[in-house]
Amino acid sequence: MSDNQQQQPESSEKPRKKGFILPTCFKLMLLGACCAGLYGIYLDGRIRAKMDGQIWQLPAQVYGRIESIRLKDDLTLEQVKLILNYYNYHEVQKIVTPGDYKIEGDNLVLLRRAFAFPDHPEAQRVLRLRFVGEKLARIEDLVRVKEVPEFRLDPKVIAMLHSDNDEERQALPLRDYPRFLIDALIATEDRHFYEHNGVSVLSIARALITNYQAGRTVQGASTLTQQLVKNLFLSSEKSLERKINEAFMSLILDYRYDKDRILETYLNEIYLGQNGSYQVHGFALASQFYFGRPIKEINPSQMALLVGMAKGASLYNPWRNPQVALERRNVVLKLLHERGKISQDEYELLVKQPLGVKEKGSLYSPQPAFMHALHLELKQRFGENQMAKLSGAKVFTTLDHNQQNAAEQAVINGVEELENSADKRVKDLQAAIVVAEYRSGKVRAIVGDRNSNRAGFNRAIQSKRQIGSLVKPSIYAIALSDPSKYQLNTLISNQPITIRLPNGKTWSPRNYSRNYSAPVTLETALAKSLNIPTVNIGRSIGLNKIIDKQKEMGWDKVEIPRFYSTLLGAYSISPFDVTKSYQTIANEGVRTELTTIEQVISSQGETLYEPRVDNKRKQVLPPSAAIQTMQAMQQVVERGTAHRLQKDFAYLKLAGKTGTTNDARDTWFAGIDGNHIATVWIGKDNNSNTHLTGASGALKVYQEYIKRANPTALVLPKANASKVAEPEVAPEE
Repeated sequence: MSDNQQQQPESSEKPRKKGFILPTCFKLMLLGACCAGLYGIYLDGRIRAKMDGQIWQLPAQVYGRIESIRLKDDLTLEQVKLILNYYNYHEVQKIVTPGDYKIEGDNLVLLRRAFAFPDHPEAQRVLRLRFVGEKLARIEDLVRVKEVPEFRLDPKVIAMLHSDNDEERQALPLRDYPRFLIDALIATEDRHFYEHNGVSVLSIARALITNYQAGRTVQGASTLTQQLVKNLFLSSEKSLERKINEAFMSLILDYRYDKDRILETYLNEIYLGQNGSYQVHGFALASQFYFGRPIKEINPSQMALLVGMAKGASLYNPWRNPQVALERRNVVLKLLHERGKISQDEYELLVKQPLGVKEKGSLYSPQPAFMHALHLELKQRFGENQMAKLSGAKVFTTLDHNQQNAAEQAVINGVEELENSADKRVKDLQAAIVVAEYRSGKVRAIVGDRNSNRAGFNRAIQSKRQIGSLVKPSIYAIALSDPSKYQLNTLISNQPITIRLPNGKTWSPRNYSRNYSAPVTLETALAKSLNIPTVNIGRSIGLNKIIDKQKEMGWDKVEIPRFYSTLLGAYSISPFDVTKSYQTIANEGVRTELTTIEQVISSQGETLYEPRVDNKRKQVLPPSAAIQTMQAMQQVVERGTAHRLQKDFAYLKLAGKTGTTNDARDTWFAGIDGNHIATVWIGKDNNSNTHLTGASGALKVYQEYIKRANPTALVLPKANASKVAEPEVAPEE
């Protein structure tokens, strides 16, 4: 073999090496582009799934009762002002925004907010209220130029119902955000927002130079789009991988969606504070949180404060760091001035204004016991997965803030007074109240703890306690359902008895006072809360018949043992369930289910639930039987165990019933005025002796409640039965 032949393979090898590098690089680049493209398709899918679907699991907004200001209520100017202030209306010198009102001599001029009420939406209204002799005498609609008898106020959000996340948010369309807020946000956070493609190369370059000169990070380069991508899809981890993902996704997001859609989502997504364990997201909710007013009603300096907080809600928190927050707000105002959005005069005026935040507190007033009842009712109606069905919904409730406040103050004052009494054994008391409008069944207030703001065990619903004499009105109403046998003047034996039980043992019930007498009328037996006549009536009617009818009257979910002692309330019921039976009696024998809900409206405006349509009313007692029972219960107040109410409240003609259980473990009072039934329980969590009776314990709390509740007088038809002479008998409790 020659040398040329031996060298030929070596020379042919070199061209192959040279031709290998470029194709390989091309292939790698192509592979990289394909991978990037596929990754981009994956990221695009993530973005579209979120943006085109339900971006947030929105909490349902819970509203209190819709209140009206009416001529017929004879309100004073001060009372109207109190109502308006509760609903976050503000007294001003010049009306500028909805939610403002001003006083002009004997007139009050109001710009009422627009609101989508459950029956139909109403636009904002300008109203003038004229007062004569300190009383409201005329209401004028100044837009329609006509007098009106009443007008509704936009209800107050009292709570939000959350899903499993820890976020609170009020999402608004872009058109509902003030232009000043949007201008301030763009001027401060991303002045080229409408020019770049999601990532601003100019901002990145400027930030690099500034940070290099400072020797540390003093300026960011993230656009609003990048901030939104980080908040919606990524974490706050500081890594190159996250920044690359952020930039890539921002380009995709900007390509897929227009600027206004991105801006709207940002306005509703941004984190701006902490409401207890829940995060406050979006400028709309932050406005309510810090200023107690809708975003459209706050002034420009307040908007600038919220925009400044976007950089760091914790650092620039106006409650925690007011001076730092003020300086940051002024930076935002300065940027607005430099970019021609406000004049020099406007700038100088705005930087002098205080922060204007409300007193620090929770976003909503806590009513944990009522909210617990609401949750139970929603769960019963919508099932376990209720929040998925109620995302973004409006839940209009029956809660009346006046009644709730009266009940809460009654517990605070009443329990404190009882524990400060001369009897030092009275201590460690707990309390519960349920207030319901008995004609409609609407629950107006619930207190489940002597500390009404404390969430947890709700004694109004979860506590089952023996009811004692509170059972008696139901038995007497059942007896009066048979007028051929029982009327108010029917005489009942009041002598000791012994009953032989099926097991061979005997039971000898006693009157509470251990005193007995000649026969007494049915009315007196109930007024004086006598045990012996009650047992005699129950035995005559039949235990099974009484229990079956009690279940019809509202105790269908109560376990009532079929023993004679149940005639004296020797079984346990919650205050909420007690109220059900009394609602039937007060409502002329018509049972109406208790409800905490007026209406539930979906985020699309559809009615999801309306108890007044679904609620079935049932006549379970003859009207005459219920009315006569109420007349006898008026005698409980007039001359019976609740007679101490007469001193201050005789004009109300109240009906009521006291209750005390063995060893004074539980004290009860159920009181009825012209509109409401209020059930009060006082006891101890360890079930020990309270050293109180229904008359000395629960009745005291009811007195405190009725002082504050603005009740109306109870008017009943006249009794048909004639009076019968009978011996004088002292009240039992």
